[in-house]
Amino acid sequence: MHATVVIADDHPIVLAGIRHAIERDPRLEVVGQAQDPSSLVALMHAHAPDIVITDYNMPGNDALGDGIKLVSYLLRHFPHSRLLVLTMVSNPSIIAAMYRAGAGGVVRKSGDSAELGLALSALLARRIYRPVEQTWAERAAVSMTPTARLSPREFEVLRLFANGRSVGDIARLLSRSIKTVSTQKVSAMRKLGTRTDQELISFCLASDLFR
Repeated sequence: MHATVVIADDHPIVLAGIRHAIERDPRLEVVGQAQDPSSLVALMHAHAPDIVITDYNMPGNDALGDGIKLVSYLLRHFPHSRLLVLTMVSNPSIIAAMYRAGAGGVVRKSGDSAELGLALSALLARRIYRPVEQTWAERAAVSMTPTARLSPREFEVLRLFANGRSVGDIARLLSRSIKTVSTQKVSAMRKLGTRTDQELISFCLASDLFR
C-alpha cells in the first residue's frame, strides 16, 4: 500500500526528524510540509493526502487557530485524510478531546520514532492508534496532576493566554463570548491554585505546558 503524507510543525528541526522517519518507510511518501496552519491547509487542498501529521501547538493564523480548533477544522474539511497529532501535551482531558474531535492517533514528541511508525501503521490500516499504556497513563494522571482537572475548553483558554493572547483575542479565536472565556480562565486559575495572571503564566512556564 502506498500513501501520501503531509507534515506540519513550526519547528524546522522537528519537521526534518519526522520527514526522515517517514522516508524510511516504503509505504509512505511525503508530498508537502508546512510550518503554520495556513500553509498546512493550502497543502491539504493541493494534495488531498492520505495522512496528515500535525503539531498540536502551531501558532501563526488567527482565523484557523491551532489546537483543537485546527484539528476539528482539518477533519471537517478533509474527512478522507487520516490525522495524527504530535504534541508535548500530556493533559488526559485534552488528549481525549483530540480523539473525540476525530484524530486517528496522538503521539508524544518525547516518544521515539518506533511509536511514530506504529501509529502510522495503524492509520494505514484505518485503525485508531491508542496504545494500552497511554490509556492507563491518562487514567492514572487524573489524580496526579493539577492540569488533569482542567476541562478541554479551560485548557485551550489557558494555552492561548500563556501564548500572549488577551481574553478578547481568545474569545474571537474560539468564537466564544468574552464573559465565557473570562469565566473559563477564572475557573482554570482556581483549579491550578493561582491567584494572579502572573502566577498563572509562571505556572504554565514552569510546567512546560505549551511547548
